[in-house]
Amino acid sequence: MFKKITVIGLLSLLLIMLAVAPAAAHNGGIYPANNIVDAMKGDYNDYLISEGTVKSLIVVHGHGFEYDFGDITTPLDVIVVAPDGTKSTLRTQSVTENVDNIMLGTKEPLTYQKTAYNFTQKGTYFVYTYLEEDGTTEILKTAIFVGDGTWNDWNKNLGLPLEFTTYTRMAGIAEGDTMYARLNYGNGTGASDIRYYVEPVKSAAEAKEMYDMLVSDFPTGESIYLIYSKRASTDSSGNLVSSIPEKGVWTLVASATIDGESYKATYVFPVLPQIYGSDADAHASGNNNGIIYALIAVAGILAIVCAVLIIRKK
Repeated sequence: MFKKITVIGLLSLLLIMLAVAPAAAHNGGIYPANNIVDAMKGDYNDYLISEGTVKSLIVVHGHGFEYDFGDITTPLDVIVVAPDGTKSTLRTQSVTENVDNIMLGTKEPLTYQKTAYNFTQKGTYFVYTYLEEDGTTEILKTAIFVGDGTWNDWNKNLGLPLEFTTYTRMAGIAEGDTMYARLNYGNGTGASDIRYYVEPVKSAAEAKEMYDMLVSDFPTGESIYLIYSKRASTDSSGNLVSSIPEKGVWTLVASATIDGESYKATYVFPVLPQIYGSDADAHASGNNNGIIYALIAVAGILAIVCAVLIIRKK
């Protein structure tokens, strides 16, 4: 009975924490996807595409790893910057669909914004938009990598008021890799000593599994933000470094006040599976090779002994 009451109490606490969560915990994002389900289950194949591919682009506001979202009912202008520098402005349309509420076990209607674009050039495209939310101007950005070969300009700075620019080529970052980036102001200077967040997005099932783990393994009710959100601050030049432990889709988030106005920057990026294998795989491979070499050595010694015995008999 006590355990049941404790679990119910913890679930209530989680719901309260969601209701009073700080604004920094929720943010917008641009995803190359047909709907929210596809966006939250996305992987690198959505961001590394072939020339001539028409991709839907959706703008969502919420918290990806909690599967917790809010409505965006006003159409937006989405800007696509092609590899040759050409800019295209796309007007979004409102889409409403029923989305899982993982805490209540129900589906609730949610409105978000959607458009589409034909990616015809080989190279790196940048996609961004502005979203006004609770007195803050959110600047949402992602990159789409098109075609085979070497892509340039993944570290291009678009001159947005607050913007993440990556030193790491984000088309090739894999789970376990370290990401290097910089948070810039619109004039190109680094945003120093600004707290930033690195967070994954999750499917409804994955997010629910996290909640269940939180309830069972953290009986004091630690906030899920403290457990799953990687937080740090930029250095004096605006640089930042973060390891990325899982494949999937991740988001960089940071907030700053500029000339008395509140801004928030996000950058959505894909993370590949580790193609080089884990350390455990490497050790296992090394151990297997050692066993093989040992067996070969033993076989060689036995062959020499047999040869000596044969010679003696003669």
